[in-house]
Amino acid sequence: MGRSRDAEAELNLPPGFRFHPTDEELVVHYLCRRTAQQRLPVPIIAEVDLYKYNPWDLPDKAMFGTKEWYFFTPRDRKYPNGSRPNRAAGRGYWKATGADKPVAPARSGRAVGIKKALVFYDGKAPKGVKTDWIMHEYRLADVNRSAKSNGSLRLDDWVLCRLYNKKNNWEKMVTSSMEENEDAKSESLRTPESGIEMPDLDEFGDAGFGLEMQVEAAPAIKEDYDWYSDLNLGDLQSNLGDFQVPVVDFSNQDYFFFNFDSPKNRAVSSLTSF
Repeated sequence: MGRSRDAEAELNLPPGFRFHPTDEELVVHYLCRRTAQQRLPVPIIAEVDLYKYNPWDLPDKAMFGTKEWYFFTPRDRKYPNGSRPNRAAGRGYWKATGADKPVAPARSGRAVGIKKALVFYDGKAPKGVKTDWIMHEYRLADVNRSAKSNGSLRLDDWVLCRLYNKKNNWEKMVTSSMEENEDAKSESLRTPESGIEMPDLDEFGDAGFGLEMQVEAAPAIKEDYDWYSDLNLGDLQSNLGDFQVPVVDFSNQDYFFFNFDSPKNRAVSSLTSF
């Protein structure tokens, strides 16, 4: 999965650079500084609205990391007048697990941040399916999060999140998701005709060739004006016995205007009149 930004190349980070900060370092040197709009020690934490995405889509949006990824993200309220955060994300939701852990500097007894662990569930609550995606959320302590009079749903402008997959199989999940989308797209393009299977004549061998050659041509439809094509003068003479077929004088114009109802009736009338 390619990223639009590569922090290691842009910042000219030294070879062997690793980013494995402690909880205290994340809160004091990154979250506190970002909230106060101060310069970060190393700007390699992406700012993403994390709750708009599925967790397996987020590694591609990170600026740094291969097995764990860091993000600054805002948090919104679930209800306008409450302090409970909205945990819906992508096609599922994040669910808290375990107790909150205070984050305090080593030489200070006062907590400056709170660490919360969450697990992602795929689907709608409360019937979502638990996944292997874990998130550690760091928020500042002693912050007034009471509902504002302007009706804003914003609970925190920024919290810091560490994301990882405990089985490290996120690339397989992304590939599987892409294949499912392609299959769904292909299925949507199917037409009723595409489900019709024609017989494979090769399976019949030589008999298959015979099947093609045994198709008979449809008989031609005989029109009314083709009746005379079947007449035979000898047959007529044998059926009439002593009667002889008269020789028609084509110079007589009255013959041509006699009995125009049909050619067949005209011939019968001529024969029976003798």
